[in-house]
Amino acid sequence: MQRLTASIKTLGCKLNQYEGEQMRLQLQRLGYRVIPYDDGADVCVINSCTVTSRTDRETRRLARGARRLNPGALVVVTGCCAQVKPCEIEAIAEVDIVFGNAGKQQLAELIPPADGHEGIGSDTDGPVIISDFSDHTRAFVKVQEGCDARCAYCIIPAARGASRSVPTDAVLAQCLALTQAGYPEIILIGTHLGRYGLGLDEDIDLARLIELIGRTAVPRLRISSIEPREVTDEIIGMVARGGRARSDPAAGKLCRHLHIPLQSGCDSVLRRMGRPYETAFYRDLILRVKQAAPDTCIGADVIVGFPGETDAEFEATRSFISELPLSYLHVFTYSERQGTPAAAMPNPVDYELRKARNHVLRDMSEHKRAEFAASMVGKHLEVVLQSPQGNELVRGISDNYLEVDVADAGEPTGRLVDVVVTHADNGRLQARPS
Repeated sequence: MQRLTASIKTLGCKLNQYEGEQMRLQLQRLGYRVIPYDDGADVCVINSCTVTSRTDRETRRLARGARRLNPGALVVVTGCCAQVKPCEIEAIAEVDIVFGNAGKQQLAELIPPADGHEGIGSDTDGPVIISDFSDHTRAFVKVQEGCDARCAYCIIPAARGASRSVPTDAVLAQCLALTQAGYPEIILIGTHLGRYGLGLDEDIDLARLIELIGRTAVPRLRISSIEPREVTDEIIGMVARGGRARSDPAAGKLCRHLHIPLQSGCDSVLRRMGRPYETAFYRDLILRVKQAAPDTCIGADVIVGFPGETDAEFEATRSFISELPLSYLHVFTYSERQGTPAAAMPNPVDYELRKARNHVLRDMSEHKRAEFAASMVGKHLEVVLQSPQGNELVRGISDNYLEVDVADAGEPTGRLVDVVVTHADNGRLQARPS
């Protein structure tokens, strides 16, 4: 008898991607052969996102499409859209099972095992430990989830709940499993990463966790987005010593890369957003990081078109960002989220104007990325090799978050190598082994 199949289609953030891998492992333990969504699986799991109205629409489209791909499919929707809007998802005729984020760890209790395969029970004693991250050469590890902040525009606290941390032993076990599987870089992820440690019955914070992981066999370590007020002097010092995972593994494993959300470069907009800092604080932080470690890549999130954002306020943001030594931007067009304070604010910005402002900052981001890349010519970097490009080139990612095409690498993908940068072209580097 042909083995039953399952697919997982994940939308959104790194947390969802990590949890998608946990669900994939559970489906395999239940006896399913995991295949791509477009192949029409017998069980189709939609791992949804709700950060924008577009991702909500995509969730509904994928759920309906799963039944068209396989009329007999069991269609399951989980994730943040299912968490926040369960009744809306349940009303979709093609959907059979709906559960929120907490159910991802108990998938075996919610989905029947494949024919002829015994159930495995759920992993109730702790997080599901994965040893494979499909289609990735670098692996994510969730260390924290949830958010206690109340930014006016954000639906995530409703989707992810209060801040909570993964116990240190479980984090270290997950890092070890992925390292033993051959992953050369671990990326620590969380909803509100800088809050790591709060609520745990142990003396731990993010800086201490980085230190502990650095003592293990993990080859290289990166942290994902971290809030401005949680970038401590200790973390800045670790970043400044980083980028030397091969030459100084005792102290240099942390990547010289910080992604620090800004959201707006105008103080009046920051106040309406409910952000807990002003532009002067943010500017000082970025300059301190750059003074300590000039080759650090610093990225920022920015929202354009927030309710009431005037031309003058947008210009203040554009001018503020243009003067900062940021390396790239993630620019988001404001999207109303029902149930958030911002959704009820007056003076919504015309959608076409929102898009126009988005393009302005995206163009600036490309310029900043190219400028930062050009500053690396002649320097030595450590690069994780990721994908062959032909002509004896292998593309990789440097510790300071630049794409690098390495000539004559002589190494398979998934390896950490030393290179010297020979050229920069439109934000991408060319290099040779050093």
